[in-house]
Amino acid sequence: MKRILTALAMIGALAAAGCSSADGSTGGDEVLRFAAVPVEQNIDPTAEYKDIIALIEKNTGRKVEFVRSTDYNAVIEGMVSGKIDLAEFGPLSYVLARSNGAKITPIASMVEKGGTPTYQSYGIVPANSEITDLNGFKGAKVCFVDPGSTSGYLFPSQGLLGAGIDPKTGVQPVMAGGHDNSVLSVADGKCEAGFSENAMVDHILIDKGKLKAGQVKVVWKSAPIPMSPVAMSDALPADVKAKLVQTFTKDATKDRLVQLGICADEDSCRVTADSSIWGFQPVTDATFDPVREVCAATHNEKCSTA
Repeated sequence: MKRILTALAMIGALAAAGCSSADGSTGGDEVLRFAAVPVEQNIDPTAEYKDIIALIEKNTGRKVEFVRSTDYNAVIEGMVSGKIDLAEFGPLSYVLARSNGAKITPIASMVEKGGTPTYQSYGIVPANSEITDLNGFKGAKVCFVDPGSTSGYLFPSQGLLGAGIDPKTGVQPVMAGGHDNSVLSVADGKCEAGFSENAMVDHILIDKGKLKAGQVKVVWKSAPIPMSPVAMSDALPADVKAKLVQTFTKDATKDRLVQLGICADEDSCRVTADSSIWGFQPVTDATFDPVREVCAATHNEKCSTA
């Protein structure tokens, strides 16, 4: 299979940012390179992740440098090439990183308060659309998020195939780049239909004043999807890996961040870009087998080993 990853572009971007050294390491023993797949395109990720970065620095004693990425492939390739030490993936992008040779271990996945371990993909249309289900997506201009997105491409592909629609040829596909762009493109009528993670539709864009409640309507919901994981490079020293496990399985909750003095109160604390996420819970590689099963069911070539 052709490698799906834009290796040269990613390596060039990392080098420009001062990420690599002559031996291919990630900027020195005292630096941890942290990246996250771009769920939203129209935000400053360094601001969204400042609390979790502060926690990682406190627990590991290392400086964290956030590597900004414009697409999912950049984060995947950063892990495959060893230029990134720690990353927040979507479930599919984690599976893709592993299948393409990344030597990584998942630590924990996001969890909402109360321990909800899954989320969903939504199929959406403008509020005034006559489309009522996925059958109406046939032939339409449809916004997806990114080929590496679980809820923005993989599970929607399964849904469309179940409706007898090829996601590549049965619709006019548009890759919006972020869940926010997909939703807003549907709301603005740039796409006749689209897909996104549920939180982007239910509250994230509404809370930010970018979308009005009821501006889009949900006409399809996926089966439950394992929540997004954080994974670390197996090349990190054992003591650093142990500290990262401690960080994400014990300390990366909103109440704990307040106790540690990293943020003033739970309302202002962020453990990730989605403010509804309360913390993280431990996971293993097997947690993401349901994603691999959908890969197999959809014959998604991107899920195969490169």
